[in-house]
Amino acid sequence: MEILKCENVTKIYENDTIKQKAIDNISLSINKGEFVAIVGASGSGKSTLLHLIGTVDRPTSGKIFIEGKDISMLNKTEAAIFRRRNVGIIYQFYNLISTLTVEQNIKLPLKLDKRTVNEEYFKELVKILGIQNKLKNYPNQLSGGEQQRTAIARAMLYRPAIILADEPTRKS
Repeated sequence: MEILKCENVTKIYENDTIKQKAIDNISLSINKGEFVAIVGASGSGKSTLLHLIGTVDRPTSGKIFIEGKDISMLNKTEAAIFRRRNVGIIYQFYNLISTLTVEQNIKLPLKLDKRTVNEEYFKELVKILGIQNKLKNYPNQLSGGEQQRTAIARAMLYRPAIILADEPTRKS
């Protein structure tokens, strides 16, 4: 079953004087359960492609489908809701909220949707990730690896259709 499809996706960034093509006519298809790595030199468009797939940005042209839904032209509100419910994103720098505890950071996407957290799954997830004893800590009280595992738990708690990780092996 196809989980992700990109059709002729192009992204151009432009200002008054410069037009920069970050992604040029990318097409790909990924099936459910596949693990895919996007590799390339710095500046080759890897993060841009992840941002497009994750609805953080919109393509200049082309279409992107997740579970058959065209996400290419979602407005900002629709994109945020879709991303929160369907796309787990593990950012390169984790994007944890410094004023929230580990537990609050992990549960935030569900709380934003006013959804009940499956506490059994939550406990299993934090145990597997080895952060069950850090739930009351704040991000600045964690090692880089613990911050990364917190971001992974947050991305997985919603049980998204797809998980995107931007440089998941980056050293802290």
